[in-house]
Amino acid sequence: MIRMMGIWQILDGVVTIGIYGLYQQQIFSGMVESHLAQLKAIDALFGNVFLFVCTFGTLLIGLGLANLVISQRYVKDNQVNIKIGVYLLVQGLFSYLILDIISLALGMTAGIILLARNKGIKLNVQKS
Repeated sequence: MIRMMGIWQILDGVVTIGIYGLYQQQIFSGMVESHLAQLKAIDALFGNVFLFVCTFGTLLIGLGLANLVISQRYVKDNQVNIKIGVYLLVQGLFSYLILDIISLALGMTAGIILLARNKGIKLNVQKS
């Protein structure tokens, strides 16, 4: 589930940069027929938006890559991972704030399952 979340976040970041960043930049740069003052105002306004969108997309790609690394290296069977469970819950809350419902569902579900699995592992260790 963590791997699915990582793949989704990478795709979401690429789509964010591709569609909202580069495509919108092309639309506004293609307005050559506008007056020079209007063109400068649009560039000043949407140049900052372009940087924000690209930064946001890069953040999503970075979170996705981090989730892929976490899922392959740090989440093992019969190993207690409290910090990773809390990290996934925090990432789920972040996804809620940015209204990324798919990442929210995957992050919260993976975090709760990981923390519940940790409790089961601790109980098995105490019994033996």
